[in-house]
Amino acid sequence: MGRSPAVGGNSTMSRLSKCALGAVLVAALVLGAMAAKLRRAPTFVVEASVENFRAAPGGTKLGTLLAGTEVESIGEEGQWVRFRVEGWVWGPSLAGYGSEEGRDESAAEPIPPLQDERPRIKELVNDRYGVFYGVGLDEDLDRLWLRFRVRDIEREAWERRAFAVQRGAVELLQGRVSFSEIRIETNRPDGSGEVGQFIAATAAADLTSAGDDWAMWRQHTRFSVDGGETWEEAE
Repeated sequence: MGRSPAVGGNSTMSRLSKCALGAVLVAALVLGAMAAKLRRAPTFVVEASVENFRAAPGGTKLGTLLAGTEVESIGEEGQWVRFRVEGWVWGPSLAGYGSEEGRDESAAEPIPPLQDERPRIKELVNDRYGVFYGVGLDEDLDRLWLRFRVRDIEREAWERRAFAVQRGAVELLQGRVSFSEIRIETNRPDGSGEVGQFIAATAAADLTSAGDDWAMWRQHTRFSVDGGETWEEAE
């Protein structure tokens, strides 16, 4: 009979211990959730169509962020937010990227056909016809243009050079770059003036039809001596 109180006391202590343990577990869960919330940095989404980002509040501009870009805040100063953003950039555009060993060259971004053939077009012009200035494709007008400088030649010699360069460029670009017209733009045949003043413009189909017949090519080519302001037909 004397042991009954002891048994009751032990039962009470057991219940208290369980309650205390439960309270500790609940507290631990609450604190853990609070800590996780504190560790989770707030994120924001850019609303403006384009927004600058800077090295410091009001400091040097480093770039821009487009609308919809999500940034992670890692600090604030007044109305300025310091942030992190994750993204990707094309490796070969980064200084030093190509110097590292073990890069997968097979993943290189493809070179546009016209850019790929540019060195050969430049060589074609510089070897025989003048000083290469550039080549490009106006996609809106479906026109290929090629510029170079000539030195003191007769008008007929200039026309024959324009014809030869047109044919050479078309051969290099055949099957790789499509266009409906090709233009040769140079300075005056006597060597003076700006490149772009004298122009020979021929439809690609007419150039193909002419083959190596310069006289036929002239019949289907438009010429300008004032940068395209006015045009003269072949005689």
